[in-house]
Order: sequence, then C-alpha cells, then structure tokens
Amino acid sequence: MTNQKTLITGISGFIAGHLARTLANDGIEVIGSGRRPPEGREVAAACRFVPMDIRDFDATLDVFTQEKPRVVYHLAAMSFLHAAVTDGPRAMLETNVAGTWNVLEACRRAEVPVVVVASSDKQYGALAAPPYDDSDTTAFQNGGVYELSKAQQDQTARLYAGLYDIPALRVARLVNVYGPGDLQWTRIVPGNIRRTFLGERPRITAGRAGEALREYLFVDDAVTALRRLAQDSHERGNAPLRREDGKLARVAYNLPSGHKFAAGEVIAAIQQVMREDFGIVSPEPEVLPGTPGVFEPGSQFTDDAKFRSLLPQWSPRDLQAGLRATVPWYLDFFRQQSLLP
Repeated sequence: MTNQKTLITGISGFIAGHLARTLANDGIEVIGSGRRPPEGREVAAACRFVPMDIRDFDATLDVFTQEKPRVVYHLAAMSFLHAAVTDGPRAMLETNVAGTWNVLEACRRAEVPVVVVASSDKQYGALAAPPYDDSDTTAFQNGGVYELSKAQQDQTARLYAGLYDIPALRVARLVNVYGPGDLQWTRIVPGNIRRTFLGERPRITAGRAGEALREYLFVDDAVTALRRLAQDSHERGNAPLRREDGKLARVAYNLPSGHKFAAGEVIAAIQQVMREDFGIVSPEPEVLPGTPGVFEPGSQFTDDAKFRSLLPQWSPRDLQAGLRATVPWYLDFFRQQSLLP
C-alpha cells in the first residue's frame, strides 16, 4: 500500500492527527477532511485540508469523487458521552450513524478500494460480558445513546462489507485511546494530568463508573493497528470474511491493549509519573457522583486473539510507558498557555 493517496475524516480529532502525521512521515499523500481544519501546525503541515460535513451526502460524494483517495480512514464521530445529554440523541445519531452510511455509500459510488471505520468497544452495550468477543455475533441490547450510535455504525459497515466488494472494509473496535495532544478534558487521562499540573484534586466518579475496569491504548499503538487493518483490507478484501448465515461480514476487530485499570489506578499512575519524573505532587483524588442521564457500564475489556492473528508481534506499551511519553507534551502545552510557571 505504498504511496496510496489517503483521506482521513474527522481530521481535527486527536487520533486522526497522529495518523495523518505518521502517514505523511512515510511519504503518503494525506487529505484531511472535516467541518473544521486541524488546529496544530504539525497536523496542518501533514495533510491538505478539504472541508466536508459527513451529514451532507451530496457534499461527501463530491469530495470522494473529486479526490479519488485509495484509502479512507473514517474517524469522524461525535464521541463525548455528555453531548447526548446536553444536545439530545439526534445530533449524535446523525453524525455517527447517518454520517457513516453517507461515507460508505460515497466510497462505494466513487470506487474507493479500502475503508477503515473507527468503532468502539462501547458498541457491545451494557449486557455483554467482558472480555468482548469480536466474532460479530454480539448484538447490542442495552446502553446509552453513544453506545447505540457506535453499534449501528459498526453494523452498517459490516453490512456494506457483506453486500459489496468495494470498498473493502475493516471495522476497528477501539478501546480508550490516550496520548499527547488530546484536549478533551472530560477524558480521564488529559483531565487528570491537567488537574495534577494545576495542583487540583483529581476526580473519580463514585460507584460503578469508578470501580469498573477499562482498557487503555497509547495513540501510536492505535495508529499502528489502524494501518494494519487497512493493509489487511487491501490484501484480502471482504469476500473471505463473509458469513454464510447472514449479511454482516466478519470484518470487525477489537484493537486491544491488554492493559486494564480502574479509574483510581489510572490516576495513581498519572500522579506517580508526575511525582517521579517532574517533581509535581497533587492532592489525593476526590470522589464525585456521576452525571445524571449519562450511562455508565461496568467493566469493559476485549479479547485480542483475532487481531493478534493479523499482527502476531502486537505488543502495545503499558500505561506507565505511555504516560511517560504523554506527560511532557502536556507540560509544554500548559507552559505555552501560561498556566504554569
């Protein structure tokens, strides 16, 4: 897949930026699309920005027809759980579900050969028992708006793979991705790094949300996994993964890390890295109630056997190593923002 012209939707997003830089460093022509351009200079330099709102099918089709990318990473999504409460379900479903079928149909008509769709382990819903099996037999049964939107996005992509040869599709069921550059402070890693920097008490949500185990994947490892799925899509296409008992192809893969922690353990790791590497000490965490109306599932972690069959040497870095590669970026960022001496 050398020098395959690549389009990334949702280019202003955290993972998309890292993916764009990595591809550009390998000499690949990258187009970044979205409702707004990327903010960072490095990402802007790594790609050519093309405005595109995936909720508008005609505009989306125009972009794919004109640009003719050979690989598409569909990363555009509304991913903040609180948005479903404040904005209502419609915006999230329009972006995550309708936006996905707009992208896939536009790719089919424009004959884009390879598409990787970024899904989530949240698509399994509340009733699935971890470790989640990515055999595509798990049906969403219960959860919040975000979980429903990712399940429907996931199923839409697998349906396209079952019906058509073009585009060749892979679905990436990502766990919790962290790393340099994520400015969504509601997420546990950036939010609690920020509080530690500012000398504020880190926060743990009480009850199920605080006790539940989550899996954490460093962003560079996520990029490696996404690229491996694109390569597999290019090499094998959809046909070998089609089911005999239905229309949904077996093109979905959990992208695991194997590193799972409760919220308090993640915060303790952040505080340890900050204390040992930078001499920054913060107060003990405070325990707060959850946000009303926000669905909080129990433990969530995945089975990694299927992805390891594609990448046997898969060895994502552990949380301590990932945090040590993450924290310096935030320290520089806060100093630039005059939030630290």
